[in-house]
Amino acid sequence: MKHRWIIAGVVAPLAVAATAFAAGPAPFVGEWHWDKARSVSPPGEPQPRAVVLTITSADAAHVAWRLAMTGDNGEQHQQSFNGTGDGKPVAVAGSTGGATAAFIVTATTLDSIYSYPDGASDKSSCALSADARTMTCHGTENDGKGHAAAYADVYDRH
Repeated sequence: MKHRWIIAGVVAPLAVAATAFAAGPAPFVGEWHWDKARSVSPPGEPQPRAVVLTITSADAAHVAWRLAMTGDNGEQHQQSFNGTGDGKPVAVAGSTGGATAAFIVTATTLDSIYSYPDGASDKSSCALSADARTMTCHGTENDGKGHAAAYADVYDRH
């Protein structure tokens, strides 16, 4: 299921925004690196070599980020998002297949739903560690044909 990396790119910044409500936004805006060793991909899905997520804004009113990914084959991919964290669906720039995403930012979690024209979807919830240096996102992707797979993405703040 190829849609998962679009999800990770949008969910991660919003999880940061959730904690930012309590602690202020400055500590959570910045650069996050995907931890391949601690992340769990769905069976059979190739893992990228690297994912770097740069968050420039993260709150319910405005979310902006850029995702740079190096695929398992060495190809570079970039995506960006500029929208809200209040549950309104917004198109994901750079996504293949016309994905839209909707997010709910709370004080402790971020819930997201991605929808694709082919019927596929992805739901995820992210939370930060107590020291706000690690973000873990648990999700389930669905191919729209009755097949679902769970995953966990772990990011470290740099």
